[in-house]
Amino acid sequence: MSLCDIGLHARHTTVWALGMGFVAAAFTADLANGSVVAAWNLNGVNPAQSTLFNATTGTGTIDFSGFGAGATVLQGTTLGGQTGELAGDSLAALGTISNNSSMRVDFQTVGYLDLVLNFATRRSATGAAANRVEYWTASGWVTAAKFTSNATAWELVSLKLAAGDFLANGSASLRFVVDGATGSTGSIRFDNISVSGSAIPAPGAIALLGLAGVLSRRKR
Repeated sequence: MSLCDIGLHARHTTVWALGMGFVAAAFTADLANGSVVAAWNLNGVNPAQSTLFNATTGTGTIDFSGFGAGATVLQGTTLGGQTGELAGDSLAALGTISNNSSMRVDFQTVGYLDLVLNFATRRSATGAAANRVEYWTASGWVTAAKFTSNATAWELVSLKLAAGDFLANGSASLRFVVDGATGSTGSIRFDNISVSGSAIPAPGAIALLGLAGVLSRRKR
């Protein structure tokens, strides 16, 4: 099991297919837009007060205590943010003291399929450039994908979360590990972290759609 299809985008849209015949067609609009499972705009984040940041949409937490003294706040962005949100703040890991440090993202997965992790990121010229996203399994942390972050502008990273034990227990944990900073003032920023997915239709809704499909075929 692994996570796959990491992409770096200025803007990114993913359209899913359920593989359920006429049911898939009925849910095309929902799948294209996706439902936000949890999102963190990081506005108001303050390492001096707390290293735990609750989701601003949905339910979940970011624990960045692993960044230690390297945790700081810098200017944020609207890239990847929810509609109407301001650029505000971003969470950053500063300097070589942050090398091989991490933050953890926890969220619930019940009721969703085809989950996608999105986050905006950028770094300075001497900021962490050897970074990775990991996911938690019963055997420990496993690397899902690696990313460098753009040194000149914000970019949006999208990562499809594959089905398996990682998502099977109703909750999930991801870890962002930063490394490779070469300067004491080098930084890497994170903003607008979100997990979205396709809401699983209730059994009754699927049954009604199935009946509609049968009636439609009979009319032909």
